[in-house]
Amino acid sequence: MKALLICPDCRPAVALLAEKVPLAVAPLLGRCLAEYWIEHLAGLGATEIAVAASDRVADIEEKVGDGTRWGLSISVTEEDGELSPEEALERCRCSSEAPPDLVVRMDHLPGLPGFPLLESYAAWFAGLLAWMPKAQAIDRIGQCEIQPGVWVGLRAHIDPSARLLAPCWIGNYVSVSRDAVIGPGAILEDGAVVGAGAVVAHSVVGPATFVGAQTRVEGSLAHRDTLIGWALGSCLRVPDAFWLCSLHELRPSRRQQTRSGPPKFNSEGCTLRVTNLDELSAESSSHFLREVHTALSSSIWTIEVDLSRTRYIDGCGLAALCSLHQSSGAVGVTLRLIDPESTVLQLLELTQTNRLFTIGRSDDPERGMPWSAPRWPSAVPGPRHMPADVPVLPVFRSPAGLELP
Repeated sequence: MKALLICPDCRPAVALLAEKVPLAVAPLLGRCLAEYWIEHLAGLGATEIAVAASDRVADIEEKVGDGTRWGLSISVTEEDGELSPEEALERCRCSSEAPPDLVVRMDHLPGLPGFPLLESYAAWFAGLLAWMPKAQAIDRIGQCEIQPGVWVGLRAHIDPSARLLAPCWIGNYVSVSRDAVIGPGAILEDGAVVGAGAVVAHSVVGPATFVGAQTRVEGSLAHRDTLIGWALGSCLRVPDAFWLCSLHELRPSRRQQTRSGPPKFNSEGCTLRVTNLDELSAESSSHFLREVHTALSSSIWTIEVDLSRTRYIDGCGLAALCSLHQSSGAVGVTLRLIDPESTVLQLLELTQTNRLFTIGRSDDPERGMPWSAPRWPSAVPGPRHMPADVPVLPVFRSPAGLELP
């Protein structure tokens, strides 16, 4: 039997999944879409498979090879764009080639036409969940169901204190640390590492992706440093490697290449305004807190931090804002964040620290009567020494699922 597989081209609805590899070979429960279809066709008796591809054809050729491992012949041809089944058959007729017995457009998994993978990120996630028990049925050395609805791969290390909640899929060479919670609806692709106390639920963690200790990933597709909220298609590039990162790649810094100078502190009546703030990072956050403390006076009752020019905030910078919020609130001084840039706002929403702050715009400043003179502590706590009740640990949920207060 001769078959023709048509690889998907660029699909805007799931474009982020194809940033590094074409959709036909994107990771999917330990394998890829093309491999699952080839295995399916081999089971139907196919002896020759033609693969029509238009997106990064060399990557597809490298992945499927010549078909020897399936006991059949595979040829990959490059097309100008994604063909429809009708166009593929018409080309065969025009070239006098024998038409294939079966033409498959790889936009779903074998036997699951009701789960079109490429319509949205939510559809992709739903397709993976539906395929989970079927993937186990395929001959896979070392993959076993250790309890109902929980599949664990070859040489995966699961700490005895970790909790696995069905359904969940843990690939080969995965490491899950103590007190972590995996599931329900969780998929850890091959080589993923989950830190101590982390939670992964209703989410996919990509191959060789690190999820940091105490990090919570919910309703997301986490791959390398990218977090996609599959429900609404939102996306966030996580700035700190200790939260989420690739174990194989070193990321370039996202900081601005040029700086416009140190932040400026201006007292206007009862308000201390901080402007010209390029970044808040491990290197600058302690200095920022010291400068704010130095600029304060007994007449100040509001601190406004202008974030309209801030392009980079890491975990230490976020902790510095939380520290300032805690120490100022303790003495009746209000902290306001003004005009946060979109990436900064996404980070605040992602970690849910947006619930701590008053976030406003420069054209509607709050007004009111000043509080009594604040009693500032002798030393402003640094970003690495936060009080226990200040929630600075990241909570990864679908970023677009959170709303500003």
